[in-house]
Amino acid sequence: MTETTERRTGIVLTVPAPMARTAAAVSRWARRHGVLLAALALIGAAMAWKTAILQSAYFKEDDFEFVARAMESDLSFDYLTRIHFGQFMPGGFLLAWFSARLEPFGWGYAAGGILVLHACAALAVLRMLRVVFGDRPAILAPLLVFLVAPIAVPALVWWAAALNTVFLQIALPMAVASHWHHLRSGRLRHAVAAALWVLFGLLGFVKGFALPLVLLALTAIYHGGLRTALRRYVTAWSMYLIVLAAFGALYVQRSLSAPNTGALPIFDQAAGFLWELLGKTFATTVLGGPWRWFAAADWGVAAPPLPVVIASLVTIAALVSVTGYYRRRAGLAWALLLGYLLVADALPVLWGRVHLLGSFAGTDTRYVADAIPLVALVVGLVLLPLPGEAEPYRRALPGRERLAGIGGAVLGVFVGASLVSVSLFAGYLGADRRHRYIETARAELATAPPDAVIYDRLVPADVQPSGYRTYSLTSRVLGAMATPRLRARMQAPPAALDALVFDDQGRLRPADVQGIPLAPSTRDGCWPVTGGTVQVPLDNRVSRVEGTLVRLGYAARSDTKLTMWMADRATDVELRAGLGKVFMLAAPGADRIVVHDVPPGVCVGAVTPGQAVPRP
Repeated sequence: MTETTERRTGIVLTVPAPMARTAAAVSRWARRHGVLLAALALIGAAMAWKTAILQSAYFKEDDFEFVARAMESDLSFDYLTRIHFGQFMPGGFLLAWFSARLEPFGWGYAAGGILVLHACAALAVLRMLRVVFGDRPAILAPLLVFLVAPIAVPALVWWAAALNTVFLQIALPMAVASHWHHLRSGRLRHAVAAALWVLFGLLGFVKGFALPLVLLALTAIYHGGLRTALRRYVTAWSMYLIVLAAFGALYVQRSLSAPNTGALPIFDQAAGFLWELLGKTFATTVLGGPWRWFAAADWGVAAPPLPVVIASLVTIAALVSVTGYYRRRAGLAWALLLGYLLVADALPVLWGRVHLLGSFAGTDTRYVADAIPLVALVVGLVLLPLPGEAEPYRRALPGRERLAGIGGAVLGVFVGASLVSVSLFAGYLGADRRHRYIETARAELATAPPDAVIYDRLVPADVQPSGYRTYSLTSRVLGAMATPRLRARMQAPPAALDALVFDDQGRLRPADVQGIPLAPSTRDGCWPVTGGTVQVPLDNRVSRVEGTLVRLGYAARSDTKLTMWMADRATDVELRAGLGKVFMLAAPGADRIVVHDVPPGVCVGAVTPGQAVPRP
């Protein structure tokens, strides 16, 4: 049996009946789920766009420490719950551990994991919008705000920042959706789900403590006021408080054993930081700016011109005024967003970072990147009526065609501005130097003998700043790519006659010592032997520094075994016949090298304490 369809041209097409029925069913399904399909298409396009951007980025700063710690540590409670400069992020450390174990400094695995979680965040925002507003085409506008706003992009290209941010970008919309279901249905399972999402956010980012406050504010604004909200949904609040209390107890317990890096800034620093963060960085990037970035590789630091800042603040004031003029409770929705920015984004940085970085910390977009799901929700709340909401508007809206035209134009300008800003930022991504250094070192380590002695030195400053202390050393950064045995030797290298060191390009080169030689004044150039003992003086100003390398020249008539003492540290060495040199790490504070029972025919010569460098 067939069905016949006639077109206006007069051409008759004959289609098998089953195929026609299937096509009709698919067409009906597509019309019924058009909003969902359009949203998924937008999410797919945005993820493809962000994937292209992340391909130009690479590891930097904290990322190197995270990879090194993951390779040095078992998947233990202590590893997962370590406080990192005030950050408590077991979820991030868990993801870092698995990513590093798949491939140390494998950007594909690291960035791929972040993109998957960011895609999950986009799906979570879509779920939140569908739950709160229903399946209507208008929810595509706030979804698009989440997908293209420049505020969220720089945090994605910095792996350490993304490990925090993406967890909260998932947790906030999922907690809102579950809590909203609880408000509508009263079912306890939805409140339990919301509590678990709060916990998920907390395990990724300490800013998750603000999620219950967001849920309380939404409930008070749209479900009967604060008193009613507290009384009617006491079970949900109790569960959220239990999660916060348990997390807080663990955080405090772990903080007691961590260095105290928090401090309050002075008033001028705090005021300057708030202006930079809210008045410049957030206000411009949330509208598609900042249209100018600090010109440094990989940094998501906003540097908008003053006219752009003024125009952005005026635009935001106009949006607040217009939406408040028409939409009931729009002012409260905007206040919710501002409160979140102050409590969740500004306060933790004021305590932990501003006293170190000053007001400049406010120019870093990663501190507000977690707010973008809430921005999408607030955009929806100030524009769209809730399903079943009585009298959502204060006064009649302009005609539908005019409203659609204005909304489309505003959205188009926002999307265009965002694409320009992100494209400008992508032009600053400069990871080639770090990538070449790491990959060169990876190849060198792959061919290094398992018993190689590789002494430590600082990674080049344009790869990793020296401020990261031990995680600025080649033994930690590059040792992450070595075998466990070789990594252990790199972190505690023995004495050696032949040693290696990484040069500034990541190649293994014969080692030398950069320092001031101390030579005996004797005619034969040997330190005198008294009672079978030689004492070689060290420059204590150098040798007291941890990691100081000592090069000691010698001459021997035959192969000889010696024991050299520095302070209470004994080092056994086997000298080869002829002229040579011994490399060994100095014991901090040692002022001499002492060799007992020096056999005849051994001359201990000039000593040079200093830092390991490649031999010229």
